[in-house]
Amino acid sequence: MRIDLTFDEARILALHGEPLPPVLTSLTCEDDTVYATVDLRQVPSPPAALRFAVALTPTVHAALRYEAYEAGVLRLRATATAAGLPVQRLLGFVEGPLRAALVKQGFPGDAVTIVTGDGDPVVRVQVAEVLAQRAPGLHVTGVTFADGRIVAEAGVDPSFRLA
Repeated sequence: MRIDLTFDEARILALHGEPLPPVLTSLTCEDDTVYATVDLRQVPSPPAALRFAVALTPTVHAALRYEAYEAGVLRLRATATAAGLPVQRLLGFVEGPLRAALVKQGFPGDAVTIVTGDGDPVVRVQVAEVLAQRAPGLHVTGVTFADGRIVAEAGVDPSFRLA
């Protein structure tokens, strides 16, 4: 089967109609890139390095560009800026609060991970793992993301049910 959603439709489904978590003040999409604004002041119990960063610039703007979908994992390449300066390393501080927000929404804590290294960070979304918990029997075999639309190729086996 083919599932074709706008970014806004996918966001509504993912959040179950709930608002964005307070740390995430905006989430929009253009073409193959998702844009997010993160309010670092809303991060609960921030580490000392993040408290220092918040004093300098409380808001981070991130761009997440679709890279690939393989073996049940969606990969997005991330760039981030604060006060116009590149701050990719701050994305690592967002991972903990992001995990907490996902768990609060009923997703597995490791549904999203941020892998940092020498280049731009990669955000990995464990699509297969989330579906195994939330919609057993639904198997996504491919995902593309372009022109603000998410298209998934999927199959359903007889055990399919929504959790």
